[in-house]
Formats: sequence, C-alpha cells, structure tokens
Amino acid sequence: MMSPDERHERLSRIWAPPPGILGFFTAVNHRVVGMRFMLTAFGFFLAAGVIAVLMRLQVSLPFLGVLSPEAYNQAFTMHGSTMMFLFVIPFLEGLGIYLVPLMIGAREMAFPRLNAFGYWVFLIAGVALYVAYLAGYGPDSGWYNYPPLTGRGFRPGANIDVWVTLITFLEVSALVAAVEIVATVFKHRAPGMTLNRIPVFVWAILITSLMIIFAMPALILTSLMLGLDRIVGTHFFDVAAGGDPFLWQHLFWFFGHPDVYIMLLPGVGAVSMMIPAFVRRPLAGYLLFVVSMLVVGVLSFGVWVHHMYTVGLAMVGLNFFAAASMLITIPSAIWIFSWILTTWKGSMPALNTAMLFALGFVIMFILGGITGIMISAVPFNWQIHDTQFIVAHFHYTMVGGVVLPIFASIYYWFPKFTGRMLDERLGRWHFWLFLIGFNVTFLLMHLTGIEGMPRRVYTYLPGLGWEWLNVVSTVGAFIMGIGTLVFVWNVFRSWRGGPVAGPDPWGGRSLEWATASPPENYNFLDIPVVRGLEPVRDGRIEGDESGAPRPVWLDRLGEAPEGWRDAIVTGAVTAEPQGRAVFPTPSPWPFWSAMALSVAFIGAMWTPWLVPVGLALTFACLVGWHMQELPAGEGARKVGTSPRDGTSPRDGASPRDGRTDGISDSPPGSPPDTLPWRLTGFRSPITWGVLLLVAIETTLLLLFVVSYFYLRLGHETWPPAGTPVPSLLMPTVGQLLLMASLVPAWLGFRGLRNGRVRHFLVGVATGLGLAAGYLVLKALEFAGKDYRWDTHAYGSLDWTMGGYAALHVVILVLAASTFWVRALRGRVHRERRTGAGALLIYWAFVVAGSLLFWATQYLGARW
Repeated sequence: MMSPDERHERLSRIWAPPPGILGFFTAVNHRVVGMRFMLTAFGFFLAAGVIAVLMRLQVSLPFLGVLSPEAYNQAFTMHGSTMMFLFVIPFLEGLGIYLVPLMIGAREMAFPRLNAFGYWVFLIAGVALYVAYLAGYGPDSGWYNYPPLTGRGFRPGANIDVWVTLITFLEVSALVAAVEIVATVFKHRAPGMTLNRIPVFVWAILITSLMIIFAMPALILTSLMLGLDRIVGTHFFDVAAGGDPFLWQHLFWFFGHPDVYIMLLPGVGAVSMMIPAFVRRPLAGYLLFVVSMLVVGVLSFGVWVHHMYTVGLAMVGLNFFAAASMLITIPSAIWIFSWILTTWKGSMPALNTAMLFALGFVIMFILGGITGIMISAVPFNWQIHDTQFIVAHFHYTMVGGVVLPIFASIYYWFPKFTGRMLDERLGRWHFWLFLIGFNVTFLLMHLTGIEGMPRRVYTYLPGLGWEWLNVVSTVGAFIMGIGTLVFVWNVFRSWRGGPVAGPDPWGGRSLEWATASPPENYNFLDIPVVRGLEPVRDGRIEGDESGAPRPVWLDRLGEAPEGWRDAIVTGAVTAEPQGRAVFPTPSPWPFWSAMALSVAFIGAMWTPWLVPVGLALTFACLVGWHMQELPAGEGARKVGTSPRDGTSPRDGASPRDGRTDGISDSPPGSPPDTLPWRLTGFRSPITWGVLLLVAIETTLLLLFVVSYFYLRLGHETWPPAGTPVPSLLMPTVGQLLLMASLVPAWLGFRGLRNGRVRHFLVGVATGLGLAAGYLVLKALEFAGKDYRWDTHAYGSLDWTMGGYAALHVVILVLAASTFWVRALRGRVHRERRTGAGALLIYWAFVVAGSLLFWATQYLGARW
C-alpha cells in the first residue's frame, strides 16, 4: 500500500489538467468547468446591468432619446433573457458543479466530458446572442416572446429567430448540467452519506436539477414550435390556420413559474449552509426544511396560470390557481422560521459580508413573498397586471431572492475557490450600496405601478405624476451599479493578493471545508466515510467513535493502473459502496461536439438545410467521443487488463454462478478487499444518465401530446374540413415493425450478458433491419400525404410529431449501428456491456414514444 505522500504525488499527476491552450479546450475537471460557468455567467450579469442602466435612463423622464423605441425593445428583451438564461441558472449550476462533488466526498462529476460539453454550449450560445444584439439583430419581443406578436407578420426580421434558436440551444446546456448533478448526487456520495446526511445545499441543487429536467422541455417545445412557425411556415400559433397563441402561454409558463423556484432554491440552500456555520448551530428542522423544498418544487408546477389571469379563462380555474399560488407560501414560510430559530438558538452571528448578504436575502425574500400573495389574488392582479408593480415584485423575488444569495455564496466560498479572503471593508461597502440602491430602485416601482405606469414602454406623457418616481428609481440603479463595481474591484484585488484563507476560515461543517483551499485536483486524498449530518469539525473529518477500522478498499482507491482516474460508486439511498468508476481524461471532443451542434441551431436561422448538416457533424463528433479509450500502460498490465481498451478478462465466472448483484469481478491479480470495476444495471451511473435522458424526452413527448389535444379540443371538426382522416394501415404496420425490433435486441442483450457476443450481433442486426423497415414506411407515408406542414395547424402537428418520432428512430439506428461495429471489433462484451444495456433502455423508450405518438395521431384523429 502506498504512503500518503506517494498517493498524493500520483493522484496529482493523474488528475492534473493539461497545461496551456490545450488544457483550455480539453479540461473536464468539475472545478475548472464550474468556475468557467460562474465567471462567464457573471460577465453576462455585468452586461445585463449596463443594459438595465440604459433602460432606466430612458424612462427617467418623458421623451428622452437615450434609446430609440426599437433599441428599447431589444434592451428589455436582452436584459430579461440574459438574467434568466445566461446569468442566474448557469451561475447556480456552475456553483453546484464546483461544490457538489466536494460536499458529497466525490472526486469528480458523474460524466466529466458531458460537463465540459454543457459549458461550451453555454458559451457559444451566449456569445452568439450578444453578437447578434450588437449587430442590430437582438430579440425585441420580451424574454417571454408571446405570439402572435412574434410571428412573421409582426416581426419579419431575424431578431426573433435569434432568440428562438439560441435560447433552445442554451437549454441543452442547462439540461446537461441537471443530468450531471442528479447522477452525481445519487451515485457518487461518500460511503455513509445516506439521504438524511446530505447537506442542504446539495438537496437544493438536486431538487433544482430535477425541476429543470421536467420544466425545461416545455420551453424547448414552445421555442421549437415558434421556430418552425417562422422558419418553415407551420401554424401552431396562427389562429387563422387553426393554431392558438394561448398554447404558447400555457407551455411557456409551465416552464416559467417553476423556473422562478429553479433560480430561488439554490440560494435557499446556500444561505442554509452559511447561517449554521456563522451561528455555530445545526440548521433547525433539517428534515422539515428538506421536505418543504421538495413540496415547493412540486407545487411550483401547478401555479403557472397566475401569469394568465387577464386572458379570459374561467373563474373556476382562476380560483384554483389562486389558491395554489397562496398555498406555496406555507412551505416557503418553513424556511424563514428555520433560519430564525437557528439564529435565535445559536451564538451571536458574525456579521461579516457573507452573513450580511444572507440576512439581506431573508428580508428581501419576505418582502417579495408578501407582494407575491397580493398578486395571486385575482381582483388585485387584474388591476396591476402589466404595470411597474409587477416589475417591482419580480425583482424583489429575483434580485432580492437570487442575486443577494449569489453574492453571499461568493463571499462565503471565495476562500475555497481561490485560497484567499475577500476584503471585508470593501464587502460592506458593496452590501450597503447594493441593498440601498436596490430598494431605492424597486420599492418606488410599486407606487409607479399603482399609479398606472405600464411596463415595457420606452416613454410616457408628462404630467402623470410618474417623473419623480422614475428619477429616484434611476438614481437607485446607479447606486446598485456602483456597488457592483466595488465588488468587481474587490474580487480582482483579492484574487491576486488577498489574505491567505486556510482550509476552513468559517468553521464550516460540510466536507468541502476538509479539503485544501483551493482543493487539490483529486479533491480528497482519502475518500471520507460520513458518520453524521455535520461530518467536519475544526477542518477535520470526524472519525468513528466505535473505533471500527477504516475499510481497506477505501485506501486502495487511487492505486488503479497508471493514468486511470478512479473513484467510488455508492448506492442511491444508503450510499453503500458498490464499485469503482474510471473517469475519462481531458478530451477535445466536448468542444468539437458543441461546435458541431451549434451549426444545427445557429444555421437554422439561415436555412433549414444546415440542421441535418449540423446533426451529422455532431454524430461524427460523438463517435469520436465514444471511441476515446481509457489510458493504459504498464500499470494496467500489472492488474491483468488489456492495454488496448482498458477492459479486464474474467476468471471464468459467469452471471449465473451465484452473482445476482450486477457487479462483475475485479481484474485478476487485484489486491483483496478491492471494489469491482464494472457495474451494470441500476448500479451503473451510465444507466442513471440514460434514465434521466429518457425522463427529459418523455416529458417532451407528453407535452407534444397535450399540445395536440389542446388544439384538438378547440375545433369542432378534426382533421379540418377537406382534410382526409389519415389511413391506419401503413402507420400501423410500421409501428408493429418497430415494436418487433425490440424483441431481437432484448434477446441479443441477454446473450451478451451470458457471454455470447454473436447472439448480440445477430439480435441487434435483426432489430436494426426492422427499425429500418419502419423508416421506409414512414417515408412512404409522408410522400403520400394530401397536405403539408404549412397547410393548417393539424398538418403542422401531424408532420412534426411524425418527423420527431422518425428522428428518434434514426438516432437509435445510428447508435445501435455504432455499438454493433464495436461489438464486432471486440470492444463490447460481457465485461463491457453497460453501454449496451443503456442502448436497450433507449430502444424501449423509442418504441414506447413512437407508440404514444401513433395512438395520438391516428386514433386521436378518429375520436
């Protein structure tokens, strides 16, 4: 067994990122990627702040010419889109990517390359959005982009196309990060970190990520529909052709209101880590606090209609959503009382800058919640809808409830990020300038709104009594800006030469404070064993008071073959050790894959033909990504693995020799008490990743079906008069072929599990042939239709749903063909079948999703 110094030297070498420009494009380490997310997002925050100041100057007095009407429309659209999509969510996900592995005792995120891919997508989309804005093609219909004002008839230019394509592209990044975080929390926690020992911040990020998985497909679907309306002439939102613009509002706000809590919950979790650390007392009501966050996450999906009180919906529905909007305040109040009780029972809090921002957040969150209850009441909402009152409420929720805890998080974890302390004097100046400026700006907006000033207007008539309110609000915006500049200077100066922080300057109780500041590339020299909710005291991990010896296999982590980045895999609930995972080394494929995918999204603004080109390039990059093997050398040979592909031959055992846990043997020659390398089934993080992908896709499919029946119920005749009911014969035969393809694929996977690679090859080849038959029949069906996608809304739905189902089958055929070739070359076998198992899960999903669409399209048209 290696000494600690030998292991440190070895792990530092294995986990070190490549130097220079190569490292910039190939780094996959979670701390590098997380820091990039946060720095890039904060850059976009500064840009949004400059835009906000220009907007305030324009409306400070009537008829000012700071911005033209068109420039003002672009300004408030870019400000909102930046804050919602380019700052808050990416920053908080970056914070989670950086901190979650440290807090749960892991060495890396579950899928490091996917992590890096998400960042490159975010960067490309954000830069492209601002390049378009500076070139005069910025989106100009608000961050919500309501049809029909965003249709070609009202907005013929490329401005809305920019928003539709790039915001959809951005959501890929958000969904990737969400999948990463969920899989990491459930499969890479330190041994002993059961669900009731997970830090509150990790719970908050986990719930947020699950909400993203189920909420953001609605935004993707709405932007996809609007993009198709504008680019290829569909009619999802065109009333004259059978569409309905209210469909946009329902789908958009089904995403939009959970998005408020998606942005709020990480701040709630962060503050709940700070207050106990500063008052030296555990968080009061930990279990109830976590349950309340779960309840808020669920309830947030049931209150979207309170954004639509004025569109003419039935009062019964409005009353229901009003009650739901008020109900959500109950679990939110639990957080307030928990923080109060924690502070009350603790010692006198240290009023450092982080604590000041945390307390400021609590107060602003309460004020924003009070106005939230007010606007959830239907009669009051009718009076102040689309006024400056709504702007004030929203900013008390978003700035007071999100930006303040973000600043608190930076002050609290900056020592961990950099090893330096921020200047407390400058920090206090930042806090008071920002807080005073914020309240001066937005408190008066409540009065402006009650006085009748609408939102989103670039000027107004004199003599309405709004002038002095707007002038004071503009002064407040400048004060906020000065406070932000103080913060930027503080960070710049302290990062270069601030006081050395040490590992734990705050007396924190979670695992990140047991690492160096900044942490080593491998995070933990010894994977910790967690004994309680607060495992760290005075910068040290608490040991087992019973004197039980440390498991041998924990100390053997890091003694893998040379070049292998190994880490532990644990159970989702009890965090019992299940095996070891080997993470990929730095790779250029995430960058090239993001570039290729950008061709499909950005190219769609010029011609739809660039979409298949971009998708083909992306597939080629993913093949290269998948072909990248683990490094292997002399160390690999010493434990009996193949230097060619890093796999380990079995010693004659089979899955039927008494092993039913889905874990394969360790490599021959491995030391005793060593965790196994290969995991299959639900114990594998790869399986979790595919299941989360299926959850995203399933949500998207269900929203497609809901959209179909929403438009269907709005028409007396369906299909429209003159359009024949689609024939059942060819679609049914094709669907039966696709369903039949799953049978040989499943039999082939069973053969692979039993060591019969030939059975796998035959089964997958047979399934591919049947799936190809489905595609041929689908192409013949499209060729024989009497209507096009641009004929009416029914045609738009029919063609889009059919094309979407066919696209999934094409993706399945390409993925299965790749696995088939790899199996033929000996790269897929009994010991390396996890990817094949994931393929089978996706195959079953494609079959089930296609069946759902078949029933909707062909049976729904006859209902």
